[in-house]
Amino acid sequence: MMGIMQQHEPQHRPSRKDKKAVQVRRAIGLLAVLCVIMAGIGYAYFYLQANVRPIDSATFCPRDEKGPHSITAILIDLTDPFNITQQAALKDRLNDLKDRASQYDLLEIYSVEPTQTQLLKPKFSMCNPGRGEETNSWIGNPRLIEERWQKLFDAPLQNLFNSIAAGNTAAVSPIMESIQSIVVTKLGAQKAVEEKIPRRLIIISDLLQYVKDYSQYKHLGSFAQFRDTPYYQNVRSDLSGIDVEIWYVRRQNTLALQGEKHIDFWRDYLADQGGHVDKVWYVPGT
Repeated sequence: MMGIMQQHEPQHRPSRKDKKAVQVRRAIGLLAVLCVIMAGIGYAYFYLQANVRPIDSATFCPRDEKGPHSITAILIDLTDPFNITQQAALKDRLNDLKDRASQYDLLEIYSVEPTQTQLLKPKFSMCNPGRGEETNSWIGNPRLIEERWQKLFDAPLQNLFNSIAAGNTAAVSPIMESIQSIVVTKLGAQKAVEEKIPRRLIIISDLLQYVKDYSQYKHLGSFAQFRDTPYYQNVRSDLSGIDVEIWYVRRQNTLALQGEKHIDFWRDYLADQGGHVDKVWYVPGT
């Protein structure tokens, strides 16, 4: 018989011992993968927790040395009433400013008032606590955080914005003194300067200063002339590093006193103290 008979190795079925060894190896591999996943989750959790800042329960501002992310002080001149158009325009603009605030941005609202006996205190002072949609569900409850934003941040601001309509004619309009008070107590505070916190001052006013020692209802004159007066030395402050916005309110009975020359006076007034007038917005309604 020609040819070579092909020999076949007998095939052995895996023993029960071999099957058990495979199962053990698979279990060890799966356990290793699960350990890596759990370690990653744990690292992410503790990383997020480590970056959570201690927060003041009353103001929602960080209590650490860095302080708020930014400070915006809004000075509203309620010494004369706003008309209906101005009220609506201001409320819309203020709501836009509120909605653009990021978490830990501090908003403070002041009104123009005399400062002879005490410096101004804010009518509102609170950091944006953050929105629910911005909250990581691993370390917070988005629903509760959104509810907190609406009830404790948005609602009080809406009440203040609505009170814009309550402006009444006052005997004096100490705008310069009010600016000085805000700078001394908040915007120019040493901590804010040292931590290089972005600072902004928004002045909502007709800018017609009227006090016993100085009135812009008379002949305005140039800032160069005003700069040499003792009164200026008394009301000036350090606005270095502060961005200033003017929301300029024009009134029918004072249009002859207002305008570009008046704005230029205030630009020079603020710049001489180190402030930077970032923008001027003419409030609609005149």
